[in-house]
Amino acid sequence: MGETFNLAVYNRLKSGGHIAAEIDPSCDQYRRWVAIYKTQSAPTNKNAPEHLYLIRDFELEKDKMSEFEGDEDLIMHNKRNHYVNSDEELFKKLRSENIDPGKFTSPWRCDYPL
Repeated sequence: MGETFNLAVYNRLKSGGHIAAEIDPSCDQYRRWVAIYKTQSAPTNKNAPEHLYLIRDFELEKDKMSEFEGDEDLIMHNKRNHYVNSDEELFKKLRSENIDPGKFTSPWRCDYPL
């Protein structure tokens, strides 16, 4: 497992663009993505702590993916959000979740649906 992102991907994240990776799902009927967003401002959700990065991890049913017209139509499974405050915490969290930073790319390259 790599310890960091590809340089182009890392530059995209640092400049404010989000990055994503499709990773192994919990079962064959799902597809799973992990995305990382750099915070642009204070969180609007009062339940979310102050953070530098949001890591969004979720699965979607393969059969239902063609039915949605917008983000609000997606029914996410096993949805988890993680909040970290530094690059060091980001890589530590990815390691603890067994997610390879080398798999991240631009969202359109991995069919990221959001």
